[in-house]
Amino acid sequence: MPTRWLAATPHNQHRLAVLAKGQTIVVNSPPKNLVLFPGGARPSPLSGGKVMSMIRTRWAAIGAAVAVTLGGGGLFVANAADSTSDSLFHPVTPVRVMDTRVGGTAVVNTTVKLDLEGTIATYNADGSTTNTEVVPGSATSVAINLTVTEGLKNGGYGFVTAFPCTATTDTPPTASSLNFENRVDIANALNVTTSSTGEVCFNVYGTAHLIVDVAGYYDDSRIDAIESDVSAIQNDYIDNDADITFMFPIYDSVYNLLYGGTITSDFTTMQVDLTNGIGGVGFDLPAFPSSMGQLLTGYRLKSVQICIPASGNADGGYISDVQIHRGGTATEMYNFDPVASTVWAATADCETWTIPQGSRVTSNVHRVAIVISDTLGNNGDVSIQSVRATFEPYSVFNFPTPGFGF
Repeated sequence: MPTRWLAATPHNQHRLAVLAKGQTIVVNSPPKNLVLFPGGARPSPLSGGKVMSMIRTRWAAIGAAVAVTLGGGGLFVANAADSTSDSLFHPVTPVRVMDTRVGGTAVVNTTVKLDLEGTIATYNADGSTTNTEVVPGSATSVAINLTVTEGLKNGGYGFVTAFPCTATTDTPPTASSLNFENRVDIANALNVTTSSTGEVCFNVYGTAHLIVDVAGYYDDSRIDAIESDVSAIQNDYIDNDADITFMFPIYDSVYNLLYGGTITSDFTTMQVDLTNGIGGVGFDLPAFPSSMGQLLTGYRLKSVQICIPASGNADGGYISDVQIHRGGTATEMYNFDPVASTVWAATADCETWTIPQGSRVTSNVHRVAIVISDTLGNNGDVSIQSVRATFEPYSVFNFPTPGFGF
């Protein structure tokens, strides 16, 4: 499976592409300040990310010229309109796959057939052979070096034609791959398409010993994989039915909502410490997806997860309730049922509050009110390490809806 990435701009976060590891898709007119995050936990641009200046997908849909760079070597450049006909070149250590001198029989005015794909016999320097795979069955053509030695022309002409075939009786094309003179060794580098069964024929007009070395092959298996990914991207891009989860760094971002204690940002542990108090603290979730205007699928807040470190609740303090407000207002969007202190484990723990389906709405900013309670009556302590918010798509096209915070 390819590594899935979230591509986004810092202020317009949205999944624009799904890339396999090592791939880069480049076209003109990209959005600026694009950020890539690995799939799974998708952090907010607030927490950093790898900034790129060029990426865009839907290349088949828009017919753009696309360059795809693949890890491990190889560059493929094609027009998207005919990308299915393009292949990638895979060089191999040159290996001999035919030598008619071994056995002493020259090819005289006839056709010989060579199996190239799968396990075949390769020739060693002493004339012995070793069975190995040089060209896989997925290959569409081969890069070979064809040499004629001890050639004799027939009626003033001598040439060899290389072509894809399934039998020696197949008619060769009216073309020459290599012309030769009497008893003059000559070689030529060729790219030859293989047949559906992985074979190539050599038709000799005249008499010649043939030597064939393979230098590489072409196949479209990696292109097929990329096109499959791009097809998925197009479908995702137009009608994205996947939830997106953002992780927000909460330290230095929590503010007082009638909290009676002390709020301390701990940059070493990247958490916020709430000590000697009860009441409420607030944290704003910028709703990047739903603030994109008319860009494709709209999103709405689905759930909020709050994580505490080991011993995050101390002296009776614990998170007892979460409320969701429309950002910048006192309008309550949803109030969850309170939870008991026993739901929190003594070790590092995360708890999730999921908004019922019928109560989910959109907003540019969702304000999370976190209620801190105390079981011992002595104003306990709570530490919060992170907040994750999951957004879900709510329509196929994101047309601004009155009253929904666009």
